[in-house]
Amino acid sequence: MAVKRKRTSLLENIAVAVGVVLLLLWIFVPSYWVFKTSIAPPEEAWSPWPPSRPTLQHFLSLFNPSLEEYLKSMGIRAALPQPVIVPIRNSFLVAVISASIGTALGTLAGYNLARFRYRGKRAVIWLVLFAYIFPTFILIIPILVIFRYLGLYNTIHGLILVHLAYTLPFSTLMMRSYFMNIPQEIEESALIDGCTRLEALVKVVLPVSVPGLVTSFIFSFTLSWNDLLFALVLLSSSELYTLPVETTFFLWGGEIVDPCGLSAVAVFAGIVPVVLYMLVQKYVILGLVQGAVKA
Repeated sequence: MAVKRKRTSLLENIAVAVGVVLLLLWIFVPSYWVFKTSIAPPEEAWSPWPPSRPTLQHFLSLFNPSLEEYLKSMGIRAALPQPVIVPIRNSFLVAVISASIGTALGTLAGYNLARFRYRGKRAVIWLVLFAYIFPTFILIIPILVIFRYLGLYNTIHGLILVHLAYTLPFSTLMMRSYFMNIPQEIEESALIDGCTRLEALVKVVLPVSVPGLVTSFIFSFTLSWNDLLFALVLLSSSELYTLPVETTFFLWGGEIVDPCGLSAVAVFAGIVPVVLYMLVQKYVILGLVQGAVKA
């Protein structure tokens, strides 16, 4: 019996070790390939080995139009409508504003759902949860029709507005859960001292809710930053394209026009949320722990 138990334990350890190795390879190989290609000269783009002459030119071309024009003159990025700095700027603008509005409105809505009692409140919570998990691609046609009627089609502020479909439900649920973990006594003390409900929220509750606010903003920013579907459908002018849309121009007839440039864009698009998470890591962890979603 003991021998059988040891054999079973050994097989379990081997299975776990093999699974861990496969998982690490699944993560490492694509990451290595993208980063390696982003710093490789064009002639070594498809080589599996580290580049012999690493270069940052592909990253610099994202921000320097003169280098971009130089690459275009070589025929490398003939398919691109403008320097990549334009969609980078648009993505930052859309993501920051959408995340800010979503966090602000979600904070008010979450506070309402956490502190007030009224008929139908449970139904409202489930509707917000349903809006968060609802497949957004089903909304494309009605949103497109409505935006054309309202004159919001092919506009940055229209895209910001529609991204609230991502950011607002998440922020509402996140902040509601966070507020439920804050003792109501601190608000009651402020109300006794003469504060209104809004003053108690701003002066007492929000200062201790910073981790939840930061977490809500970071996650909302990431959702908006990574959006391709709405931007692809609602934007038709190249000067308004966001970064996910711009990456599609590296494909021409099913072939990658510039693998090094595409890799540089992919690394930059991925590293922006990573840097944000690293800067506010302690707030995000605290916000996730204290703001676990409650029904």
